[in-house]
Amino acid sequence: MIARVALLLSILFLLSCRGVRDVPRASPLDRASDKYIKLVAALGERDPDSLDYYAGPAEWLAQVRAEDAPLPAIRQAASALIEDVNHQTADADSERPRRAFLVRQLAAIVARVDVLTGSRLTFDEESRRLFGAEAGTRHRETFTDVRQKLDTLLPGAGRLSERLEAFERRFVVPPDRISVLVETAVAECRRRTREHLALPADEEVDVEYVSGMPWPAFTRYRGSHRSTTQINRDFALTIDRVLDIACHETYPGHHAINVLLDQAAQPMYSPLTFHTEGAASYAADLAFPGDSRFAFERELCRLAGVPDADLERYLMVARLVDRLRWLQVEVARGYLDGDLEFVRAARTLEDEALLSEASADAMLKFFNRFRTYSVTYTAGFDAVEQAVGTSDEPSRWRAFRRWIGP
Repeated sequence: MIARVALLLSILFLLSCRGVRDVPRASPLDRASDKYIKLVAALGERDPDSLDYYAGPAEWLAQVRAEDAPLPAIRQAASALIEDVNHQTADADSERPRRAFLVRQLAAIVARVDVLTGSRLTFDEESRRLFGAEAGTRHRETFTDVRQKLDTLLPGAGRLSERLEAFERRFVVPPDRISVLVETAVAECRRRTREHLALPADEEVDVEYVSGMPWPAFTRYRGSHRSTTQINRDFALTIDRVLDIACHETYPGHHAINVLLDQAAQPMYSPLTFHTEGAASYAADLAFPGDSRFAFERELCRLAGVPDADLERYLMVARLVDRLRWLQVEVARGYLDGDLEFVRAARTLEDEALLSEASADAMLKFFNRFRTYSVTYTAGFDAVEQAVGTSDEPSRWRAFRRWIGP
């Protein structure tokens, strides 16, 4: 016990609300939640890739920056806080899920520090510790069948990845029309989402255009029901990709999800991220069911000046390619576990996942930097799809809201 008290005193900035709140928080669990937020911020200061967003008190962030805790201290503080929370006696049964959630989030901080400080876990072990989930495996015959269907749909001859790239070029949005299409798509996504989800009246998302990011788009929650979505001009975006980004990043994706949760901070690697990233990845399927996607994308083609004569086939191709996305996890697992070197991993992404050569190289660099994060897009999507089900539209939206959480 003495050693533990000494540890807590040595990293007091993370475990104290001194100088931040004049009135003590209502319960030990509230105070533990405040400490968790500081830990998330502290980890983000050491490794920006570990932080999705921080929207907590400015005083806390200033305190964290002044103390400048090293990674081992952050890990020790998270471990100690897990022990504290586990020994708390809940005032009511309703607190038990919140305590369990906090422990899982803290355990992910410990795991992320382990990865950053050189611990070598297998792909599945790392995914389980960070996100509370594993990608599992799929029968490769399933993907062979998908590629055979694509072979009949894609014009031309030669490698399937090259034919896909050539076909998709027909639907690339001219750079000078991107902002118009994004604005139109976001407005329609917002309209459809507000029909089903009770968003606050003051919610707002700003869109800005940047370059140099590893993603085609990214949304950062700023707190107070406001977000900023960045669109990366370095990526050539097709009609379908514009709509997917609008849904994924804004409504009913990240912006809407973050507004509903309204967290003070969110780490990039956590069980909560598995839920939110999976939900955002499913957002377009939820907002545009059935033929409604085709109808709206035809309107986007008109605005972009892109011929829509082959749009129906294009959307069939796009949905089939979506089914190949899971192969990225299979390659990431082999690559990060050392079973595939860069060249063979890139070739597999080209031949089986049908990525272009440039996209395959970029994907492997993504794996190098973000490691098991791809599980949130794939296994996360599958989990949301299963939770939402195939019932009527209002029921699907209610299930989506339950998946997001309180």
